[in-house]
Amino acid sequence: MNIKKTIFAFCLLSGTSAALFSQDLHFSQYNQTPSLVNPALTGISNVLRASVIYKDQWRSITVPYKTYGASVELKFKGSNWEKAGQHMTKIYKKAFNRMAGGLSFYSDKAGDGNMGSTQVNLSLATFVPLNPNSSLSLGLQGSLVQKKVDYSKLVFPDQYSGTTYDPNMDQGETYGANNFIYPDFAGGIAWSYGYNEKSIGANNEFRANVGASLYHFNQPKQKFLVDTRERLSMKYVLHGDFLVGIPNTNVALAPSYIAEIQAPSTEIVGGMMVKYYFSQDSKYTGYLKRSAVGLGAYYRNRDAMIFSFLLEYQQYAIGVSYDLNTSKLKTASTGRGGPEVFIRIVTPNPFLYQKKAKASFI
Repeated sequence: MNIKKTIFAFCLLSGTSAALFSQDLHFSQYNQTPSLVNPALTGISNVLRASVIYKDQWRSITVPYKTYGASVELKFKGSNWEKAGQHMTKIYKKAFNRMAGGLSFYSDKAGDGNMGSTQVNLSLATFVPLNPNSSLSLGLQGSLVQKKVDYSKLVFPDQYSGTTYDPNMDQGETYGANNFIYPDFAGGIAWSYGYNEKSIGANNEFRANVGASLYHFNQPKQKFLVDTRERLSMKYVLHGDFLVGIPNTNVALAPSYIAEIQAPSTEIVGGMMVKYYFSQDSKYTGYLKRSAVGLGAYYRNRDAMIFSFLLEYQQYAIGVSYDLNTSKLKTASTGRGGPEVFIRIVTPNPFLYQKKAKASFI
């Protein structure tokens, strides 16, 4: 009964009816946080990738959820660009990258009790080529997680006399640690396919990343209450993202999805971004002035519509999204979920024109 009342109090303060103990960190722009989706995505697309992200949620209801993070990933044997001739475009020389590593940091804080978590993730992925255009990757991730809460700021049902609130009344709870640290582990597998356009302006490329992962397979113990037997449930993730160029146009479609199952909770997000490429390639130097702008719409089942904007300029990108609440909570939130923003840099420049690949592995 005490555990149930504690969960009720946390949910009351956070403004949501979801079971708080079963919810992991997550972002609406999930494609920008690979370490939270699948360790096998580490270094899957770029030689170097670095990003920061911030999310603000439920400000219209209560003390807002604030979640932020930063990550960096790199392949241990980097590829490079070389000049094929005085008047020819540069050629991307793809190295035989067998390994990649990543380091990421995420933190969040929610509710009047400042309940939050901070985690540092170390990811490692290895790649196995299947054919000239596809590969299989396996990833492992080790994390160190800190969770904390300020009990002095919590309000419990037992402190209501029936007509008024009395902070001096017994809360009916036996607290455990208000700050504890535990190790956490995850693993996953992903399939990657990439077909580049073969001539300037053809826009006939196709890319895909599809995978599955398992988080919390050690089921770490949670210690907010004395003598609790609560453990963090394992989380199963299925995901996919694609990029499909529409030939002989400046438009590409980027559909994606993610499904997460953790104990009784299931979250499914799916949608698509439409990207428009503007400015053109340099035919002789290989340096692109090409950039892209994208607009996307996604749906998180029984919760929210997500609208996003993306601007990519050479190897730099910035993205903004906003959640419009569609669940029963919209009565209190008036539909206002919250904004999210990220900034990203990758190398080499993904828009640098590629005439041909010299190696058979992506």
